[in-house]
Amino acid sequence: MITVTRLFFQRIIWDWKYQYQVWRTAVDWIVALYIVIPFSAGFIYYYLSWWRAVPGWLDYIPLNALSAIIVIFAWSGTIRIFVEGADQLFLLQRKVWISRIIKYSLVYAVVYNLVVTLLLLTILAPLLLLHYGFSLISVVWLTVLVFLLKNCMGLGKQLIELRFKGWAKRMVILIIFLVMGVYVRQSVALLVSRSGLFYLSILVLLIILSKLLYKRAKLKGIFFEDVAREQTAKLRLAKYMLQNAGTYVKRPRFSRKRPLLFRNSNLLFKKRNPVNGLVEMCLKYELRNQKDVEFYLKMVGVSILAILVFPPDYGWLLWFVFSIMYPTSYGCFGKRLLRTPLSVYSTGSQNRRLRR
Repeated sequence: MITVTRLFFQRIIWDWKYQYQVWRTAVDWIVALYIVIPFSAGFIYYYLSWWRAVPGWLDYIPLNALSAIIVIFAWSGTIRIFVEGADQLFLLQRKVWISRIIKYSLVYAVVYNLVVTLLLLTILAPLLLLHYGFSLISVVWLTVLVFLLKNCMGLGKQLIELRFKGWAKRMVILIIFLVMGVYVRQSVALLVSRSGLFYLSILVLLIILSKLLYKRAKLKGIFFEDVAREQTAKLRLAKYMLQNAGTYVKRPRFSRKRPLLFRNSNLLFKKRNPVNGLVEMCLKYELRNQKDVEFYLKMVGVSILAILVFPPDYGWLLWFVFSIMYPTSYGCFGKRLLRTPLSVYSTGSQNRRLRR
């Protein structure tokens, strides 16, 4: 007789088998022999060498770079709820089963995050102990911080996606990402200085995690959202491989009935000539392109995070990098637009002036 516990573990096993089969489609014996095995052997060799002697190139990497690694790691991933679309025929009639599957999924997510956090800190351990001067107990507390933060971010992003939609969701996520970057930086600094405020922040983070777990376990009426999120997480690896293989078909872009900006399509320049008309067309096209605006906001967020994380001594280097990165990105947008049919109204000289 099948039970809810047995059903849950069957789905865990099936998911791991499916991910393994996806890996097998890309990593055959040739790839394993010439890429995976040499790379793994080289990584193990260099990792063991880090315990014997710290590499010299680490002198150019500040401690704040560790904060950036923690932020990216804690932000990645999601909390998977192992429900399927067919469950609406049977499990929705058994509220206790659905509730227990959600609780089991949360426990599985916490255990999984603990394992990957331990793996990350094990890799960083020689650098933390031998180069940055962390004590063993400090590394343990840093592991606790990363573990709690990763679970809080996974649950928090999921609740935000259920509460907000569209631009409001993106703005809230961006604000939380920036706040998390500042929080991680200050927490690492407090840990290095062995301040009591660090342990207070750990306590606050633990309380937040318990509240989020309780709220997520009791949340109702989101069955189909959980199914869609689970399918996305399950097929993430397969999607990535199909994209690199060139066989992935992009989802059609959503088109608004009215644009978000410049809805009345008024003129931006009083003086009308071909150059101003082409520049106006490019501006409106880019500001009405959702993906380009999202990419710009991500670039701004990453830039702000880099400025907050890196010490002031490296400010000149950041300004140099950003001064190259932003014009290059805008140039790519302009060149892409000039290859569209809309650019037929411009002459060759006007195109050169626009690129400038």
